Amino acid sequence: MLWIRKIIQSFFELPGLFVTLVILLNFRIKKSKKLRKMIIITSFIIYLFSIQITSRILVYPLEDAFSPINYNKIDKSIPSIIVVLGGGAIPKTPNSPVIGELSDQSFKRIFAGYELYKKTDFPIVISGGKPPNTNYVPEALIMRDYLVRFGVTPSNIFIEPDAQTTEENGKFVNSLIGSMKIDRIFLVTSAIHLSRSYKIFKNFINKDIEIIPVPSNYLITREKITWLDFKPDISALEANAMAIHEYLGMIYFYIFK
Repeated sequence: MLWIRKIIQSFFELPGLFVTLVILLNFRIKKSKKLRKMIIITSFIIYLFSIQITSRILVYPLEDAFSPINYNKIDKSIPSIIVVLGGGAIPKTPNSPVIGELSDQSFKRIFAGYELYKKTDFPIVISGGKPPNTNYVPEALIMRDYLVRFGVTPSNIFIEPDAQTTEENGKFVNSLIGSMKIDRIFLVTSAIHLSRSYKIFKNFINKDIEIIPVPSNYLITREKITWLDFKPDISALEANAMAIHEYLGMIYFYIFK
């Protein structure tokens, strides 16, 4: 049966292969019971964070914190801007040897910002720097290139090219928009990232400016649980890693803000 083949196959692909290797290693070690127990525990932890049922537990609270935006309820008379946060770029690819391409995550964020722009005509602020100690093109410039190719008027795009963290996104965007006469910000980022970025922007942005969260790039399905939720999967591992990153980031922010 197909589902049996897919389950077996998942344990010979990453990350399931790590579970298989750990189990095989356990059979090779017969003298140390403590070591074998540690190997079994390690294997279980790897498996646990590689399945989508765990992603549902870790990711849902983050992705469901804010509802998708209803375009029909946007009051276009309120002076507003759209802020899109970068989520990674791949420098100097064959398709774009000069500036590079956006990661899947960044592309979905920038496309969500573009869709909002098409509905409202609000200016777009894009925030994203480059990794430290590199000569890469800042992510904001790559994002701008995508928006222009989509058809956004260049004069409606404002760039913040220095931020390397979400905290810097908030600080630097606040400086950039200081002279703008706006009453509202539409904050566009991945749904899993929105809880943390919203809190950070609320901390740094002028208190008189309303911040409207706009989730994009959902990682986990809302379909009912099936056997697929228990199969090791690289996308589940990535989603769990991102969720843990967000929880740790929120803890750090609360302690050191």
